[in-house]
Amino acid sequence: MASSSLDHTLTLDIPFETEAQASIAMRVLQPDPILRPQDFEVTYSTRGASLVVSVASVDDRVLRVGVSNIIDSIKTIVETADELSLQQ
Repeated sequence: MASSSLDHTLTLDIPFETEAQASIAMRVLQPDPILRPQDFEVTYSTRGASLVVSVASVDDRVLRVGVSNIIDSIKTIVETADELSLQQ
């Protein structure tokens, strides 16, 4: 089977309140393994107080499912950070 091209791409720029929060989010997300790396690729970086998520996939369905999972993870990170800041 020929290798597939990851030509469906999307970049998300997610603002956080501080650079430290964006960096923490990036470090939390990076260890997540990709189940089918030949079909979906993701890189995380920061730009100031923003988390930058760049994804590429073999088709739009894989892109949609992968991005949905990433957004769910980011939502959990934000909710956890909010809860921890309320407890301080």
